[in-house]
Order: sequence, then C-alpha cells, then structure tokens
Amino acid sequence: MARDVTHSPSIVHARPLTADAFAPYGEVVAHQGAERRHFLTEPMRHGPQVTRQACWVSRVKARPAGPVVIELMERHPHAAQTFVPLTATPYLVVVAPTGADGLPDMARLEAFLASGSQGVCYRVGTWHHGLTVLGGPAEFLVLMGQTGRDDDDEFWQAPAPHAVVSLPG
Repeated sequence: MARDVTHSPSIVHARPLTADAFAPYGEVVAHQGAERRHFLTEPMRHGPQVTRQACWVSRVKARPAGPVVIELMERHPHAAQTFVPLTATPYLVVVAPTGADGLPDMARLEAFLASGSQGVCYRVGTWHHGLTVLGGPAEFLVLMGQTGRDDDDEFWQAPAPHAVVSLPG
C-alpha cells in the first residue's frame, strides 16, 4: 500500500521529550515524581506471538551534518521496544501514529529531543524513525520481545523525502 508523497518535505519542529507529550507513543524511561521507584508499564508488553525476550547493546554513529531527513519508518507489531542510553548523548526521537491504511500518518509526525539521561519505550506497533544521535557516537541498551519468526520488524520507505526535522539552536 503506497501512499502518494509527491509534495515537498514538511518541516517538523523537534521539542523536548516529556512523559506527557510522548504518552500517545509509549513511555519515557526516566524517574518521575517523588517516590523512590517509578514503575514502567510498557517495556514488557507484547502479544501472544512473542516467545522470547531479547536484550542487546546498540552502537549508533553520530549523524552527518545537515538536516535530519525522514524517509524510513519502522514498527514492531508484536512487542514494545525500549532504548536506554548508556552514554550521556542527546538524541532525536521521531514518531507517527498509524493511519487508516496501516501506514505511518506522516502528516502527524512528531519529533522529540531526548537528553542522554532519558530513554524511550515505543508501544507495540508504534511507527518510529531510527534513533538519530545528535552528538555521538552513543550506545543504547535495547529490550524487545521477539517471535523467532523473522517478523518482528516492519519498515515503510517513503517514495521521496517526506519530512525534515528542525532542531533548536
């Protein structure tokens, strides 16, 4: 199902990552409130197809200079995916709701700036762009349930650059 993307790329302004702003897409992995523990609900969510929990460390290179162009989106249909930074490097989180056609609704794309002390947990099925490290390189602990059937990732390639993320400063 290809969507017509023949217009000029839209400009999406990145804003600070907060729990409230990110709530439609998942959870911010950071302590909230005054209690000793802040429990997270999303990282262990998964569908019945998940047969194993996977954990790994990913190294993400620094982005090249210039604008951040959004052309490829991904989602994980069976399990939440969590990223916990292991370095104090800021990064960009780009998400989109699912449209009526099942593809990312790029007209409602949102971008967030995460500090090097905030992680993110994408809800099951949330369309997102790969993490874009703003200083880099950076490393992240990644947690995700897997089915073992090679169907844990779905990708959507825009037929043309669809959005450019504007960074403050």
